[in-house]
Amino acid sequence: MIRFKKKIQTFTYLSPIQGFQPFEGKIEVRWDPLTRLTSRIVHFPTKKFEKYHTDLLPKMAPPDTCPFCPQNIPTMTSKFERTLFGKERLKFGNVTVIPNLLTFDKYCVIAIISKEHFMDMADIVNKGYLVEGIRVLINILKRIAEKDRTVKYLSINCNYMPMSGSSILHPHVQAIAGEVGTNYHRMILKKSDLFFKKFGECYWDVLKDCEYEKGERVIWATENTFWYVPFAPKGNLDIGCIFNKTSILDLEEEDLNDFKEGLRKVVTYFKSENVPGFNLSFFSAMPNSGKSFKANLRILGRRFLPPLGAADTNYFYTLHMESTSVILPEEVAKEMKNICVE
Repeated sequence: MIRFKKKIQTFTYLSPIQGFQPFEGKIEVRWDPLTRLTSRIVHFPTKKFEKYHTDLLPKMAPPDTCPFCPQNIPTMTSKFERTLFGKERLKFGNVTVIPNLLTFDKYCVIAIISKEHFMDMADIVNKGYLVEGIRVLINILKRIAEKDRTVKYLSINCNYMPMSGSSILHPHVQAIAGEVGTNYHRMILKKSDLFFKKFGECYWDVLKDCEYEKGERVIWATENTFWYVPFAPKGNLDIGCIFNKTSILDLEEEDLNDFKEGLRKVVTYFKSENVPGFNLSFFSAMPNSGKSFKANLRILGRRFLPPLGAADTNYFYTLHMESTSVILPEEVAKEMKNICVE
């Protein structure tokens, strides 16, 4: 039912690294088992990423001009219309929820998850800030889904640090909801439904069984979460998690507790690889939408490329919708288990 398809191609050139002796460059094209989208594994000698020093970031984006710092929220952030939630801004403990200035979807909200202007990646996870923000946004999305029955797609997302595309340094998490899903979100829901109609089983359950059988990319599993490295990665360090629930709106405390523990291991691994930032996205079906889908997420490590500090995405990703990685997913899984799994 599931095929892990790949094709290897080679290109020989005279390499200055090998004293201009013939060198066989190798590219491994992999097909995603569900979507059939391809990604490319570039076989090239790599070394550990250089440590990125974050000391200058607060000086480049000081608290005085940060809209998410507590003293600036009243005057520098947007407000909801009272007809939506009954309040212009929402407070849940240390979390403040506001509309996003940039409207990416019918509903686009931000959870400011800490009063501190800048926090280390491990701190926002280990101290519970990130998961608390996600918990709050799940409740917000529930209220949106109850109010607006036209909403068919919803997700929770996070860009951490400038290399992830985040324009604001202050820790925050975002949620979007609307009638038209993103390309990838629409695709995985549709493909999962087609898989279920053809085989009578949920793709995500079958995928877990296949990954267990191969044993190459499974990292760990709990009662409520399954952590693995996807066969066709979206970047150099791409980690996936599959929940047992269909919708993120159905996630309960035990699900989030297991997720928090898994996320702690992911950022521990990222830090060991000198990767300071990440993109994170939850993908979800709507509640009571059938048995073909399981809520899942991808978290992708992001860093700048030395010596110019270039972004780690290029035309392949932005224009060709093609992901590349210089690290084998099987190597990522092996290293993570060595470092993080007790």
